[in-house]
Amino acid sequence: MEIIIAIASKIGESLVTPIGTEFGYLVNYHSNLESLRGEIKKLFDKKDGVQGLVDAAKRNGEIIKPDVQSWLKNVNDDMVKKVLQFEDEINKKRRCVYRWSLSRRAYKIKQEVLQLQNEGRFENVAHPAPPPEIWSTFENVFKDFKSRMANMNEVIEGLTREEVRLIGICGMGGVGKTTMVKEIITRLAKLNLFDKIVMATVSQSPSIRTIQSEIAEEIGLELKEESESGRARRLHGRLMEIKRILIVLDDVWAELDFKAIGLPSGDAHKGCKVLLTSRDSDVCNRMRSQQIIAVPILTTEESHELFREMVGESFNDPDLRSTAKDVLKECGGLPIAIVTVGKALEKKNKREWDDALNQLRNSTPVNIPGVNDKVYSSIKWSYDRLESDEARLCLLLCCLFPEDYDIPIEYLVRYGWGRGYFSSCVTLEDARNRVHSLVGQLKRRFLLLDSGKSEATKMHDVVRDVAIWIASRDAHGFLIRSDAENKGWPNLATYDHYTTISLVGDLEIQDGLKCPKLELLQTMEGLFSEGSMDNICKAMKELKVLALVQMKNRGSSSSLGLLKNLRTLTLNGSKFDGMSTDVIGSLENLEILSFRDCDSMRELPREIGRLKQLRLLDTTNCRNLEVIPHGIFSNLCRLEELYMMGSFNKWEIGRGREDKGMASISEVMSLSDHLKVLAIEIPSVIHLLPKNIVLKSPTIRFGICPARRTEATYAFKECLRTTYAFENCLMIEESDARELEESQAVRLLLKKSKKLYLWEVKNFSVLTDLDQEGFQDLKESLDMSKYRVSCKWNKWVFDQPKSPSIAILWCLKIRLFIISSKKLGIAPEIKYYWMQSNGRNCVEAGEGT
Repeated sequence: MEIIIAIASKIGESLVTPIGTEFGYLVNYHSNLESLRGEIKKLFDKKDGVQGLVDAAKRNGEIIKPDVQSWLKNVNDDMVKKVLQFEDEINKKRRCVYRWSLSRRAYKIKQEVLQLQNEGRFENVAHPAPPPEIWSTFENVFKDFKSRMANMNEVIEGLTREEVRLIGICGMGGVGKTTMVKEIITRLAKLNLFDKIVMATVSQSPSIRTIQSEIAEEIGLELKEESESGRARRLHGRLMEIKRILIVLDDVWAELDFKAIGLPSGDAHKGCKVLLTSRDSDVCNRMRSQQIIAVPILTTEESHELFREMVGESFNDPDLRSTAKDVLKECGGLPIAIVTVGKALEKKNKREWDDALNQLRNSTPVNIPGVNDKVYSSIKWSYDRLESDEARLCLLLCCLFPEDYDIPIEYLVRYGWGRGYFSSCVTLEDARNRVHSLVGQLKRRFLLLDSGKSEATKMHDVVRDVAIWIASRDAHGFLIRSDAENKGWPNLATYDHYTTISLVGDLEIQDGLKCPKLELLQTMEGLFSEGSMDNICKAMKELKVLALVQMKNRGSSSSLGLLKNLRTLTLNGSKFDGMSTDVIGSLENLEILSFRDCDSMRELPREIGRLKQLRLLDTTNCRNLEVIPHGIFSNLCRLEELYMMGSFNKWEIGRGREDKGMASISEVMSLSDHLKVLAIEIPSVIHLLPKNIVLKSPTIRFGICPARRTEATYAFKECLRTTYAFENCLMIEESDARELEESQAVRLLLKKSKKLYLWEVKNFSVLTDLDQEGFQDLKESLDMSKYRVSCKWNKWVFDQPKSPSIAILWCLKIRLFIISSKKLGIAPEIKYYWMQSNGRNCVEAGEGT
């Protein structure tokens, strides 16, 4: 009997437990559903956080990990589908008889949700992407002409031979060497002959550090060494690790020292091959090229085909056929000439064609080795056909800079303004817009090229040579020396006719020099000898533009005040230990003054306040500028633009005392009735709160941020330091919006901001009335302290107002701008989950939306 009782007891226990569990599903029907909804909301919150990190990683070009992608797919597709089906089932099965099965299913789905939550804990969601292959950025402009295909196939065949280490491609400027090399690289990539292909531009004045940096960047190597030899050893070691690598050196003018750069040579690395281009076949020979391929000009048939493509329908006009043939002949088969002239003649009438042919035939360019006379005349004709003198002068200003130089467009603005090129422009902002327009026009005419840097342009080698030839004529009086330390000051009988001089390198300017007509002098990347600055000021009293870029000066200089006609003074990146800045105050006609990147500057001379004509002051990146006496800014009655990002930030809060204190924000704001551009750092937003700070101009373009240097402010400041075309940007940190509301200046800045960044700003909701009045310009906003999603919307639609806890909204034409920080792992403040309610999609929104 005891045995029977024991057996029955065990059977009872095994029956009671599942019965209890199943009965629990029925009893806990409501709690199971609510628990499921809560866990689903947590899962979707976690999914939003992960998705935000993924989006940020994608914007940074990083590769998303497969397990992260898989998890997001499981949540977005599988789980969402399962939840929607379950919600639909709940709506259909409302009778009590279904509660057990629905509760049981809710419990099981919740277990899956909990598992997904656990799996969604990622230390990081992505890893850095490898450097993009060089050929991925090439434009497809190569024409597979027979003459080019033969050369190209010869190069590719040579590179497949084990004994060949170095191949040279030579030809005249503009014949298409670089274009061919890029096509060779693209085809080699498809053939998989090399594990890595890198390319560096050498140019006429090669920089070992630049070549090292370009190659290192393409193989994902960071060179931290200061010395060139240390960098060379590190680069060499990394290149030796790559089994098969092709190094392309473009535009080589002289024999290169591979050891100094860090390139393997000889049999040191049999898998390393070098392909170089040069205008000089002797360079290829001196570098012991095992194959030298000379790129010829285009054949008649190839020129005909290319010209037809450039001029379009005009080429088929019977009245133009004979003239077109003669114009094409004058282009001499040089691709750059054919493209430039062809584009200029597109859609032109017969008279314009005849005039073009006449000018091409009558031009007589100077004989420069390697460049055909007809190349000069064809480029010059395109120059002459520019619509305005402003465009032509803008092009000539570009030839002041070294070969392959990324020419800052802002330099063209300031030089042109100083020379009086833009007489119809009332403000500097007008002139800046004009120059950007002109540069765009010159690019479309193939006289200027795109640059890899922001707000910069480049000149093709041949176009630059032609521009220098044009500018050196008596009418313009340009003198260009790109290698002054080797070529020296030109030994001429007189310098009376020169109006513009550009010199690169160390200079010794002799006493007694006279340049009575000189209006622009630019010197770059060199060292002035003792007394040179004084000699400049004595010899060039008619100067309107003086640009000393990255120069050093030996000895004292006190003669700057002699330049009474000076309108633009640029000292960017220069160091003048003995130069007396006090004399700047005597430059009574000065309109543009730039100290950008002058690390040695510690105090802004009080005498600058005497510059009544000054329109632009630039101290960007003057990192050691700590003193600006009170009263300087309030005296600059015509100042239009003030750039101070990355420099002075010790502003006084109040007006201060003119005899003692530092400059204050109220001084700067007192200029705002005529100030057009303002870029500054302030210690805190408190400096904008005093009631005497009033922003008078509603059209001012501004960039204002806290002075504190953090990761959060770095990108903001970097944008303002590297561009002069920034949009209205405002960054506010550690403040209370209730105080901001009382400031007219802050309210106007908020309303006019296109990019708004917040960091630990309390009670921002008190400024909601601004959303009714303004914020119409806002494009991007971000609460950086809470990593919140921000957006600009055109319309809010609310539904079900009776439910205070749920706001049903739909944003039309919404544009999201999300910026993340690896250190800010907080989920977006806007939290939501999708559910079905009366056939409509609903969103639950948290506070602050």
